[in-house]
Amino acid sequence: MRAGPPRTLAPVPMMDTDVLIVGAGPTGLMLANQLGRRGIRALIIDRHSGPAQQSRAMGVQARTLEIYSQLGIAGRALELGRRGTAANMWANGRHTARIPIGDIGRNLSPFPCILMLGQDDNEQIMGDKLRDWGLAVQWNTELIAMAQHPERVAVTLRLPDGANQEISAAWVAGCDGARSSVREMCGITFPGAPYEHVFFVADTEATGDMVAEELNVYLWNKGFHLFFPMRGKDRWRVIGILPPELRGRDDLTFDDVIPCLRQEAGIRLSFASCSWYSTYRIHHRSATRFREQRCFLLGDAAHVHSPMGAQGMNTGLQDAYNLAWKLALVIKGQAGVQLLESYEQERVPVARRLLNTTDRAFMLVVADNWLARLFRTWIMARVAAIGMRFNCIRQLAFRTVSQIGIQYRGSDLSQTLPGL
Repeated sequence: MRAGPPRTLAPVPMMDTDVLIVGAGPTGLMLANQLGRRGIRALIIDRHSGPAQQSRAMGVQARTLEIYSQLGIAGRALELGRRGTAANMWANGRHTARIPIGDIGRNLSPFPCILMLGQDDNEQIMGDKLRDWGLAVQWNTELIAMAQHPERVAVTLRLPDGANQEISAAWVAGCDGARSSVREMCGITFPGAPYEHVFFVADTEATGDMVAEELNVYLWNKGFHLFFPMRGKDRWRVIGILPPELRGRDDLTFDDVIPCLRQEAGIRLSFASCSWYSTYRIHHRSATRFREQRCFLLGDAAHVHSPMGAQGMNTGLQDAYNLAWKLALVIKGQAGVQLLESYEQERVPVARRLLNTTDRAFMLVVADNWLARLFRTWIMARVAAIGMRFNCIRQLAFRTVSQIGIQYRGSDLSQTLPGL
């Protein structure tokens, strides 16, 4: 039998990077670290000039700390943050309950409590870790165009000097926030809506009736204020909802908010300084899909929701953790590309469920009817305090909030072995 002519193999396209990560917030930094530790070439860019100096996210959950431990950075996080030992509930100017949370995850996780550590500190820790893998964020670098091909993604970047550069990436990860350029260029819609409420956040030096070094939650007829202890004497991050009469003002300062805070937290509340103050609106949205061919959406680019339960940043970090090992196996040729289908299959239900639960919890906390006000200011704290006396309720609460209870039994990667 005569041999046929030798087959001509299609040339393998040269890649400038295995994975282009757009966005150097917590999600992008986690993805870069997880890929770096597995020997994958990653390029991480961000259109901003440098890391965020302030942030709204404050809570680091146990599952995130477990992932940090694998990277060798959990110790640094614990050193910089404050362990959440208790939540003190206040209503109508009175202390209504103290809910211990310092060890509710005992025997469930090596990190049995929530850690109060700002998003900016988390970014600093993960950004420093990139050096171990020979990686660094390319700041002032913006994605301006993208075209997907069967074997690669052709990308145009705007560099810090204003020049454009064209590169090829095997895969693109959109970690670029709620206004994601990657999502828009992929034509993925982002249905949802903003809440009507306007939030404020302030880093302050304050004294008052707050229980020192513990979370203090002030519930009032039309919302809530949270006092998070920070490093340093009398340092508090204050997060809350602006009263309706202050919304819509462009000239609003923190001094304008103080009377409302004193009304709920007591006349002994005094602010010596405010180093940072900002207002913002919260949206509840979820992308219709988390993947388009060779591009993926993670973190706020894929889902945004209310801050209830300190879930947002932690969910983005788990998105990155879920996708990284799968990308690494595919890039190394140790798994087929079908493996990547499980990212959407596993993470979309988590995001949708989180969106629904945080939305319901938020609406309960801010609802303006008499029954909701009664529940918020007279009943909720007492019920929570009583419930947390029972071990089964403590464990359920910890598994849910800490995210260690997330499982993917419905994934194609999961199967029941014979005899089990």
